[in-house]
Amino acid sequence: MEKTKLEMVRGDTLQFGIEVEFDEAPQELESVFFSCKKNYDDDANVFQKKLSDGISYVKTDGNKLYYVVRVAPEDTESIEAGQYYYDLQISLNSDVFTILNGVLKIYDDVTIGVK
Repeated sequence: MEKTKLEMVRGDTLQFGIEVEFDEAPQELESVFFSCKKNYDDDANVFQKKLSDGISYVKTDGNKLYYVVRVAPEDTESIEAGQYYYDLQISLNSDVFTILNGVLKIYDDVTIGVK
């Protein structure tokens, strides 16, 4: 598992790719979740992205699958700037793997309301 600090401006788009590598022929993932909370022990997510709702399959290349995670402006435009915690979890064949986790730093926006 990789610990990564992500940064974004409140109300902007955050987009990044993930690569899942297999020892043998790749299989489509059963689920992918990118979850964000203010505190680890909070019951509710600040936002959560999942397959077909913010996480998209891109392509297969050899033994690798590629996906894109997209946090939309509306996911963060009404939350306060600060430090949040996230993880990215995948499941395949009833096994669950957290492949990425860390801190998401959200900064205040200077230009507000421009579309």
